[in-house]
Amino acid sequence: MKKTVPIFFACNDRYVPYLDVAIISLVSHVSSENEYRITILQNEISPENRAKLKKHAKDNVSIDLFDVRGLLEPVKDKLPEMFYFSVAAYFRLFIETSFPQYEKAIYLDSDVILLNDIAKLYDTDVDGYLVGAVYEQNTDRSPMFRNYVEDIIGIPSNTYFNSGVMVMNLKEFRKFGVLDRFLNMLSEYNFDSLAPDQEYLNVICHGKVKYLPNGWNKHSFPEPPEGRLNLCHYALSNKPWFYSETVNGEYFWEYAKESEFYPRIKEGFDNYSDEDKERDRAAFGELVKSIENIYQSDRTFRKLWFGKEKSHV
Repeated sequence: MKKTVPIFFACNDRYVPYLDVAIISLVSHVSSENEYRITILQNEISPENRAKLKKHAKDNVSIDLFDVRGLLEPVKDKLPEMFYFSVAAYFRLFIETSFPQYEKAIYLDSDVILLNDIAKLYDTDVDGYLVGAVYEQNTDRSPMFRNYVEDIIGIPSNTYFNSGVMVMNLKEFRKFGVLDRFLNMLSEYNFDSLAPDQEYLNVICHGKVKYLPNGWNKHSFPEPPEGRLNLCHYALSNKPWFYSETVNGEYFWEYAKESEFYPRIKEGFDNYSDEDKERDRAAFGELVKSIENIYQSDRTFRKLWFGKEKSHV
């Protein structure tokens, strides 16, 4: 019997062209020995774009779309879009309850490129952990962000992980009640934070993370990966479809040329103006100001969650 490898993405209609490229790269490296079940968590993808995404299915790769609107309805007003993060970033938190048939799954952001078989990541032994994930590489490069993790979130910066690529131990998620913890924390506190989806996961999963080599989630920084380069993650604003100097951006364009969206992606790249780039820089400035404001807030994880002795759900 073939091994089943469940893979989840979360996406909105605007991001579909880049998700399409990610799926092309993933399907390019699958093994005939496995069954790959790709599920796209979404709430607004057009029928035309759904059809385009599903064209990448093959004998041992299924592609389905799952509408999360009903799940989000009770909490949608508390899920603000911040900076480069959209409501789609929260979809991953509902996997544990919506897909009871899986005890384990892969979650991937849409701005990734696979250079190896995703089943090799799925094979990671996460028994006894909630997630297998990669340390957030930005903490090594930014003292401001490193201080933010320790002073605002309240955990050691060398334990903070990036939630854009995860091996999720769904059996342990259910036992630990990750979704319930998230919803209760959101309802009771609604913390001030920079990247809410990732920060809630870091707080909930703290001490229950298996750290993986960053070759499975390599951000666009010049340092070489730990081990083989298996997955490129174009996190934050320096996207290869807008910036020619993006580290490892050539892998994105290699697979983009196979996408029906290639003309649209190339047009976006060619027309991304100096004004657009200045807007990105201004957004980063706003992000820095936001960090300064959060330092003054009484509604931080460190002050309200780690700062008090209490039973957390």
